[in-house]
Amino acid sequence: MKCSDILKLASKSKLLDDPYVSKIWKLIDDTSLFKKSPDALLELRRKLLRECLDFFSRHSDYYAQLFERLDLNPKNAEFQDLAKLAVPSDILRGEGQKQFLIKDVESGGKYFFSSGTTKSNPVKIYRSPLDLAIMIKANTDLFEYVYGDVLEEGKGVALFLASPELRDRLSFVAFVDLTLENKKIPLFYGMKLIDGSESAWQKLEPDRENILKFLKSKEEPKLFFTAPAGVYLLSQRFQNMGVLRRIVYKLLSGAPPANLGKGGVIVTGGGSKGYELPPYGEIVEVSRKFFKAKDRDGKDVPTPFMDVLGMTETLTALIDRFGYMDKVPHPLSQVFLLDPKTYDYMEEDRKEGILGIFNPFVTSWLEVFYPGDIMRTHDSNCYYGKEFVYVRRLTVEEGWSLQRACGGTLEEMMKRE
Repeated sequence: MKCSDILKLASKSKLLDDPYVSKIWKLIDDTSLFKKSPDALLELRRKLLRECLDFFSRHSDYYAQLFERLDLNPKNAEFQDLAKLAVPSDILRGEGQKQFLIKDVESGGKYFFSSGTTKSNPVKIYRSPLDLAIMIKANTDLFEYVYGDVLEEGKGVALFLASPELRDRLSFVAFVDLTLENKKIPLFYGMKLIDGSESAWQKLEPDRENILKFLKSKEEPKLFFTAPAGVYLLSQRFQNMGVLRRIVYKLLSGAPPANLGKGGVIVTGGGSKGYELPPYGEIVEVSRKFFKAKDRDGKDVPTPFMDVLGMTETLTALIDRFGYMDKVPHPLSQVFLLDPKTYDYMEEDRKEGILGIFNPFVTSWLEVFYPGDIMRTHDSNCYYGKEFVYVRRLTVEEGWSLQRACGGTLEEMMKRE
């Protein structure tokens, strides 16, 4: 389904007749959210929490009964109530999400899956056309905020070290694909599937022709999307080239170094799970020797790196820019931490806790869950008032059997190559 089809279907959604959904639909288009104060946004999210719970109590018998059992009145709900409403990601494996979908959920959307490499049943999440449209709008605005500029329509070229088939399975790939399509920016997929593999999407090999097209392109900016392992391995390959091979490759592709041009950026996603990688800072340091970029004025700058923390079960990601900003969520997302010992909602900053995410703009199910990660926060001058730093995955020994729903997927696939 094309981006234009999704936006057209979303604009005709019957749910837009609901005052809450209509409000969300307008808010998600409001880029001034990124200029509001942290206190103003916090108050807005508190109001949305209450209206969101009221919406789901009206559209789902499951949630109406759940709120009654919890003695939770949506009109008086507080962020602390999210601690008892959030579900662990493992519940969303297989058909686990079905019980949470509203009774009038709209058809015509897409299912996204986790890798399925850690257990037999991957996380499976349905996105209605309206939710897909919100995904495109919200993530594009967040990306451009962290990127520090607007992606101009029809300008630039992108490479994604994934195969095109994955856009119908992995939400991160789909978001990138749909956003670039909406911006009319050409996207090359740098991987392709090998026939006859056990699981078609798990076996990939480089698509050298597409990689060369990207490297040789004169378009600016060049946007390079990859798992950390992808850019690291490619940099190592450049580093280990003999003199003769380096000369030949340079003649064929213009690289190394690969010139990403004005506004060029490397965007990573998936963390390091499942692959032995050096610390992220070292990956950046090594890769910057072989990938060069300029600012909008044409001056040489250290190649920007952005990293996306996303997972199948969240509609929007947390994104950082290396050296400038740690991870920030969308202004309407309530990202919170629980005390690892008491599982209480944590108010204080500068402490580590169990990550929880609540996205009030998702209309098909109440999207509040624990992906199974430990993070910490620190104060920030950005709109959110704080930034998040990834610490580690929870372990089985800690009583959690949760596994990454999407992150790490690309590395896992590359490792199998």
